[in-house]
Amino acid sequence: MDFHTHLKNNFPSELADNIIAAMDEDRTRALLLNTSKVNPREFNSRFPEITPHPLTENGFLYNRNTYDFGKMCWHDLGAYYIQEPSAMSVVSFLDIKPGELVLDMCAAPGGKTMQASLLLQQSGIIIANDISHARALVLSSNVERLGLGNVVVINNDLTKIYESFLETFDKIILDAPCSGSGMFRKDDRMLKDWSYNKVIACQKTQTQLVHLAYLMLKPGGTIAYSTCSFSKEENEDVIASLLANSDAYLSPIAINTELYQSRYLEESVYFLPSLFVGEGHFLALIKKPGQKEASTFMIKSYRGRHLDLLKQYGLENRYNLEMNNSLYSLSQPFAINKLNVIRFGVRTFDEINKHPKPNHHLAIFLNNFQSIELDETSFKKYQAGEVLLDYRSPGYHIVSYQGINVGFVHSVNGTLKNLYPKGLRRR
Repeated sequence: MDFHTHLKNNFPSELADNIIAAMDEDRTRALLLNTSKVNPREFNSRFPEITPHPLTENGFLYNRNTYDFGKMCWHDLGAYYIQEPSAMSVVSFLDIKPGELVLDMCAAPGGKTMQASLLLQQSGIIIANDISHARALVLSSNVERLGLGNVVVINNDLTKIYESFLETFDKIILDAPCSGSGMFRKDDRMLKDWSYNKVIACQKTQTQLVHLAYLMLKPGGTIAYSTCSFSKEENEDVIASLLANSDAYLSPIAINTELYQSRYLEESVYFLPSLFVGEGHFLALIKKPGQKEASTFMIKSYRGRHLDLLKQYGLENRYNLEMNNSLYSLSQPFAINKLNVIRFGVRTFDEINKHPKPNHHLAIFLNNFQSIELDETSFKKYQAGEVLLDYRSPGYHIVSYQGINVGFVHSVNGTLKNLYPKGLRRR
């Protein structure tokens, strides 16, 4: 079966034709602003030709011919996360509240994790998993770039550990691996790779994952199930399987003229490139009956040997943990004995068994209070890994640019030794 025939099996013929036609049009770019670093009003004043995302607070649409945000220093500074507009919309419907415990099951490269983290407002925790180790590392680097402190990045096969987390999470994000037909306009390789056999293969994985998600969801909790596929087999049929084999039910999604209500499952919606500013996406909100109890955490006072260091950076009231000669800081406690952890909150200090050295993530996590503000010339030198000249008190200092922290320097004899990670340096 070719793709166009398959599309007309799932949508009215005229709408399917409109979707195909929209794939030849230019696509719209979007970014999610990191409000922990940048004020939305200030950002809008700097870039007046951006427009607000229609569904996502602090999301903005832009034309890449006007602003190439991916090549700006603001990207390196973690001021925003570039994300496709439809994909960005999913978390907006999940109603994440501060203090909640959230699971992102297939999180890399991390857009939905970043959005959930910001909605939690440095309280609560998001467990961000990807089964691919390489993709989990990309996810981890994005968490660091944005300076997030309430994310645990893990690399696990959830089918092997889910029993340790039954009815654990308030909210779950399941952006399931799919055939990718909704992304044909963004990446024409997806079109070449598409086949109906791939749709059916993905359906098996998606069905398994949504049932796992439901087992890990608290009573009263919500799952946002999404794909970037137009296929009923990967969307409505997967949800129908869960509804038929559990007490799950769907939460209605407010429909506006930009969203298409599924004709097979009326509580679910499609983001279509012929109607919405983004690419193709499917979304359903799955609920578990019951009264959701608020997650409660007790942070035990840190009594380790590095309390003075933690107090110096205002971390003493967080959950601080020593692992593998490094010190980590998370917003609240979470048991990790069953998990393959890539990043546990903020990696604050390394070499703690000898001479503790602050980690780059710590500088990006903290605000710019008492940092050394760099001018444009010094900032470029810092990004290139060059030594800076400045007579400061001996020790470690944070440097910032345009009000956003960039990293650490080590002041020795009138020079500021550059501690910007080599993998991030650019000339």
